[in-house]
Amino acid sequence: MEKVAKRPLDPRAQRVVDRLHSASKRQLIRSIPLVIGSTVRSRVREGTWDTTATTSGKEMLADKMVALAPAKAALMYQLCRAIDARRVVEVGTSFGVSTIYLAAAVRDNAGEGGGGSVVGTEHESAKVAIARRNLDEAGVGDVVDILDGDLRETLRDVSGPVDLVLVDIWTPMALPALLLLEPVLRPGALVLCDNVVGAFSQYQDYLGHVRDPDGPFQSITLPGQGGLEISRKR
Repeated sequence: MEKVAKRPLDPRAQRVVDRLHSASKRQLIRSIPLVIGSTVRSRVREGTWDTTATTSGKEMLADKMVALAPAKAALMYQLCRAIDARRVVEVGTSFGVSTIYLAAAVRDNAGEGGGGSVVGTEHESAKVAIARRNLDEAGVGDVVDILDGDLRETLRDVSGPVDLVLVDIWTPMALPALLLLEPVLRPGALVLCDNVVGAFSQYQDYLGHVRDPDGPFQSITLPGQGGLEISRKR
């Protein structure tokens, strides 16, 4: 018996995400010097260590995959299945790696009758095109609609009820995205937000909202691999 359980996707989708996870890891290793250089320039030129908040930093990240870690993606799939999610929103699609897991879970929940859907968001048009190709290659493209543009505009028209949301986006956009989606989240809906431990200081407003004891969510934090916040709509 293997130490780690078999991953949950069908063979076609699994081949695609294995390739993309490997490419993401290689890209991350190659990008370390670029990120360090960009961070230093951001501090010197614009007075911030947050490279995602500067023009040069955004340009450096524009073609980066920034994929959700495989273990987190597999957990997300299982959570989707556990709550029988049929309507899912992904805030930050990038190259579509995590989208494949979401779409596979929604498709598997819906069964032969179909009817499930994933709404993705991405402001880099080049990434949207790549994500659509990856989704089609994985056999789940027909389940996903990617909204191309500024999420502050595109998310306004998303209809509910929404069962699960993945937030994996530039940190200042996390809370605005959640506030736009909050009215269409059904009671019991889950919201997953990545890297809340690794980027704790940047997620202060978001975490303050989902952890508010008098607010609309009950929240827990999984601390490993940068952290994952899982919040349940009351």
